[in-house]
Amino acid sequence: MRIGLLMLGLGLALAATPASASGLTLVGTSTKVCQLTGELDWKTGAPTDSKTWSTSALDAVDLGFPVDSAPGPLWLMFGDAWPPHHPPGSAADTPPDDAMGATKRAAPPDPKTCLSMQLINSAPVLYADPTVVPAVQQGFFNVPTGGVFVDKTFYGFFWIHHCVLPQILAPNALTPLVTPAPNPPNCLETANSNSVGRSVIAEATPADPVLFHRIPGGPAILPSPLVTMPSGFVYVSAAQPPPFTAPDITVIEPAIPVYGVPRYRASVPYLALAPQATFANPNTWKFFAGYSGTTPHFVDRAAWESGVSPSGDWMPPPGAEVLSAVPVTERCIGEHSVTYNKPLGAWLMLYNCGPWKIEARTALHPWGPWSDPTVLLSLAHDPWIVCNLIMSVFGCGAQRDFWPGLYNPKTKKHEPGFFYAPYVLDRYSHGVAPPPGASKAARIYWTLSTWNPYEVVIMTSDVAL
Repeated sequence: MRIGLLMLGLGLALAATPASASGLTLVGTSTKVCQLTGELDWKTGAPTDSKTWSTSALDAVDLGFPVDSAPGPLWLMFGDAWPPHHPPGSAADTPPDDAMGATKRAAPPDPKTCLSMQLINSAPVLYADPTVVPAVQQGFFNVPTGGVFVDKTFYGFFWIHHCVLPQILAPNALTPLVTPAPNPPNCLETANSNSVGRSVIAEATPADPVLFHRIPGGPAILPSPLVTMPSGFVYVSAAQPPPFTAPDITVIEPAIPVYGVPRYRASVPYLALAPQATFANPNTWKFFAGYSGTTPHFVDRAAWESGVSPSGDWMPPPGAEVLSAVPVTERCIGEHSVTYNKPLGAWLMLYNCGPWKIEARTALHPWGPWSDPTVLLSLAHDPWIVCNLIMSVFGCGAQRDFWPGLYNPKTKKHEPGFFYAPYVLDRYSHGVAPPPGASKAARIYWTLSTWNPYEVVIMTSDVAL
């Protein structure tokens, strides 16, 4: 019965959807440009350009969502920095333990100088923790998921109320915010600590880019005085587009596309268009709710949140998912980025699908229709990554194991590496000569997190339409 209801929900979501857009082609292979974080390059042992340990006492970190204030700095929002600044006896999910970097670099990254990034420090050799006030959970697995500059104001999205040891979520298109049964002692699945979590938006203080606070006058849902994201917008990012015209809605131009994933690494994203003038007020957003024929249909927040199942759980409007006809194996999106790629003349979505695959899709509009996925990097197609980019379960000689506590001396197996969080650094995207059969091509640069080593690298790919 449960499977039948799930398929019914998917069937409603796929109704009256136009055909997919043309797909993307990877030209050649994706390659590593440089290691962005850490003191030493994991593969070569050479010092990194940023030398984050000697300059900021940061050994390891992940994420690095880029937030561009062009013509100002490019900011990078990192998560779960190590070693964390947790006071003795504090809860692992509560004290801030993230980091932020910045660069004014205009030239694309290169192997020698990488991104010319510097971490923001709170002392001469101590990285600063981006902090939200009033306080929310910002400890392990409660991280910044994205950000955007709107009218020179820096807004950040923060994932909170998430268990330090969450359960792996299964796809659930019908009632996506339902939590699993409690799994003590790892995750009790309470309102304030569960495997799904929720998200808030906060505004950076102009004089201090790592201090985020409540948006003045913004709507809040108690008990938090911060602005809470709409239902389903749990793991959230935003794109900074050029002005565009969105049919069938009333919105002040330009609008900012905001993408939200309801179930971490088990979902298809939703889309809201946020008027630039009222970006900080989600009550003014318009939410994609499928198609009427081939015309995208948008609803207000009240309609977006009005669906309730017989059990009392929130149900998204039919057709709300921006990807259509996806198999269950593609209900895999957690960390993601969406940018408007000018050389391609298309929107570009990157995300990790499973532990060893990075995929990309394109669309002519923020709502789609999105192309089928193109693999940019995978263990199956790129065996070179083992011991060059990620740790082998059998070890990689003298290369550092970032999780020695997980080494099994009986089986002599290490914690294997995997990769996630592919975020396009669109400031550096540029056109290249298209290959035969293609009309447009672009070189993109993107950050990638690797679990072991627990660092962030910069990758590059040539893609064509």
